[in-house]
Amino acid sequence: MWRISVASLMVGIASNAAPPTPSVTFYKDVLPVLQKQCQSCHRPGEVAPMSFLTYKETRPWASAIKSAVVTNKMPPWFADTSVGHFSNERRLTDTERATLVAWAESGAAEGDAKDRPSPVEFADGWTIGKPDIVVEMPNDIPIPATGIVNINSVFVKVNFPKDLWVQAAEIRPGNRQVVHHMKAWVQYPDRTVRALNGADAPMTDGGRSRDMLCKYNPGLAGQNFTVGDAAKFIPAGSDIVFETHYTSNGKATTDRSKVGIVLAKAPPKQRFFTTGALSNHTFTIPAGDPNYELKTEIVLSQPVQLTWLQPHMHMRGKSYQVRAIYPTGESEILLKVPRYDYNWQVGYEFAKPVPLPKGTRLESIAHFDNSVNNPANPDPTRDVPYGAQTWDEMSVGFFSVVVDVNTDPLLLFHDKNGRVALTDKVE
Repeated sequence: MWRISVASLMVGIASNAAPPTPSVTFYKDVLPVLQKQCQSCHRPGEVAPMSFLTYKETRPWASAIKSAVVTNKMPPWFADTSVGHFSNERRLTDTERATLVAWAESGAAEGDAKDRPSPVEFADGWTIGKPDIVVEMPNDIPIPATGIVNINSVFVKVNFPKDLWVQAAEIRPGNRQVVHHMKAWVQYPDRTVRALNGADAPMTDGGRSRDMLCKYNPGLAGQNFTVGDAAKFIPAGSDIVFETHYTSNGKATTDRSKVGIVLAKAPPKQRFFTTGALSNHTFTIPAGDPNYELKTEIVLSQPVQLTWLQPHMHMRGKSYQVRAIYPTGESEILLKVPRYDYNWQVGYEFAKPVPLPKGTRLESIAHFDNSVNNPANPDPTRDVPYGAQTWDEMSVGFFSVVVDVNTDPLLLFHDKNGRVALTDKVE
């Protein structure tokens, strides 16, 4: 007689049953999030140290991905979400974050390849389209294998033969692995000092005498200036300066970067101008101070439309805020960055230009941590002045405005004492 216990029967059934299908898989759930939020940097040839294009590449990083998204370390976005609306905002939704966490916690299953979405086709080469003009560094810049590489300028004698209106521009780093960030400045004629490559070059004071043409940050594509009916202006006789911040990566190498320029189809009615005028050069942060506060302000001499803001500090930078104080006495916070991170030079593009009337004061409030509690602090025992090197400090508010085409941008701003804030003279 056969005697089969219920327990034995259940064991047999369990052993023959197919394993349960994971509720969250790479192909069906995770890959769409990576395509939308991560792959612009996490792919071969880009700045991120690992690629997230395939399951094989991504799987070893499952736990790290979970940690990065839970702590809001990734994607890098530092603006307070309750202040302002920005078109380039990159933040995970709660659903996207929960998906990545659940995938990592449930074993990081691959899933069925049939669920895989079509690959994203990233731009190969220029993201602004074929440039009308390309300006390249005149020689390779050597980058050592180790150590701190000083911020420097590379001057390119272009001497543009005529006035130009520019609708878009883009920096293409020659070596993304060592380019931390880079700016291309329009240098007006006859304003020269010495530069890294031995040629004559301009002052490197954050753009007080020139217009920033465009910039490169990790994950940042080309920039378009056609807000309304606007374009950037390059006066005849101007040159280009690459303001460069390199980082060593353990291997001696070189860089030769370039900037592409797309010309406007017709002269515009408005001018797009980018400056670092909201800057302070006269401060010293006391040794050990955990929350040094520095305020800076400029006053608008003409009405403008504000389109973009970017705070810039160095390793002791802690937080940054910009507010507008209107002629009526009312004020508005335009940008609030409660946790500044020097490793990510993030700029914030307003979803709609912010109109600022004549007489508006733009005020920045920067905080610095020069204490031992700041792990990035190179020397908490040192009083820290303004300086271009990373071991010194800066408080610069870069920003872009759109103005009437006939407005002289050098007369746009003045300080609280009524003095013109921008100058075309070397100081």
